[in-house]
Amino acid sequence: MAEAVGDGAGTVRLASETFMAFSGPLAAFKQRCPAVEIELHQLPVTEMARRLRAQDVDLAVASQPIAAEGLDSVRLLDEEVALALPVGHPLAGRTSVGVEELVGLPLIATRPGHWQRRLLDQLFAGRGLTPRIVCEGDEAGAIAELISAGLGVGLVPVIARRTISRVPLAWAGVDSPDCRRVLTLYWAQGGRLPAPARLLRDAIAAWDWEAGGTGA
Repeated sequence: MAEAVGDGAGTVRLASETFMAFSGPLAAFKQRCPAVEIELHQLPVTEMARRLRAQDVDLAVASQPIAAEGLDSVRLLDEEVALALPVGHPLAGRTSVGVEELVGLPLIATRPGHWQRRLLDQLFAGRGLTPRIVCEGDEAGAIAELISAGLGVGLVPVIARRTISRVPLAWAGVDSPDCRRVLTLYWAQGGRLPAPARLLRDAIAAWDWEAGGTGA
């Protein structure tokens, strides 16, 4: 009934691999639509298409393409993924670093399947190389902390670099045009999205992601 009269009440279910940098757009949305309840679901990208088509979630934001039929999408951000290093590391101060120079270095990474790990594996495999991973886990947000502690180096998207400025790190570009992340918003094709989901979809699509999730 509330949806029918268009007062913005209801629930929307949003899935993502990580919710880093989502606090800005979600806070702005809640200010505009306080009656809408947001359910957050942390899912691997391999689960997103199935859950969208089954209507278990309304929207999904992925950092790697979802190769599945029956989905509509809008690109939110195409950004560089940089190399984060401990302050004082021998590579600190470099403008860019080649993938070959990372061979043998201890790497902090996420588990297989996560977009950061998939990107790391692709960069090395494309050159016939094998990464030396000394730490892998589910907490993508902890990577910067572990790198800053001196445990290794790792790939961190530029948007996260802005949100973790409190962590002392050195930064360098990766000398590869493929070292990028494409953030995309997906929803099921053909089905009618509930009004709260349409409102959140439009709000996320209109957010200024280039500003690092810090302003509308």
